[in-house]
Amino acid sequence: MFRYGIIGTLSLLLACTTTHSEKQPFELSKDSAFVMVSGTAPMHDWKMHLKTFDCNADFIMKDSGIKSIDEVTFSCKVTDLTSDDPLMDNKAYSALKSGIFPEIKFNMTSPMKLSPDNNKFSDKLNGILYIAGKSVAVSIPLNGTLDNNDGAVMIDISGETELKMSDFDITPPSFMMGMLKTGDKVTVSFSLQYRQKTGQ
Repeated sequence: MFRYGIIGTLSLLLACTTTHSEKQPFELSKDSAFVMVSGTAPMHDWKMHLKTFDCNADFIMKDSGIKSIDEVTFSCKVTDLTSDDPLMDNKAYSALKSGIFPEIKFNMTSPMKLSPDNNKFSDKLNGILYIAGKSVAVSIPLNGTLDNNDGAVMIDISGETELKMSDFDITPPSFMMGMLKTGDKVTVSFSLQYRQKTGQ
């Protein structure tokens, strides 16, 4: 009986260890990070790239897969959005009220529960997006993959979503004394890679 009790206890501990879930430290690979905002205009479509930003995520790992993403926060300066046209940039900064509200922010509101044994996942990221002094609830579709290459664990996440400037009380930028106006809808696309920190 005593021996059986020890074996049973050890088996239970082993089972708990092999299915243990914990938050793993990952960091954003900023050299490969990509965020773009694009829209339409009467003369030609426009694009603005975001080269500097912070996007932190808490990945909960189970065995060799991702169990959930429990927290995502994003922040950037409005003036870090740039295009090939300085006039376009200035019009955009003015429309986004960068002088009063210099930052764009996002905070996740509900965790994403994922399959722990699947290296590919697809879900929606729900949260609050803060632009130009207005907070709006958004749901952003995204896709992700996990790759374990000789112990180097990397998570790639990409997605695309449409937003309306009017939802944030933003007047679309205009040109030529208001004769030309950009469209109300904009598309935000992104590609992010997170690498597990070593030496943790």
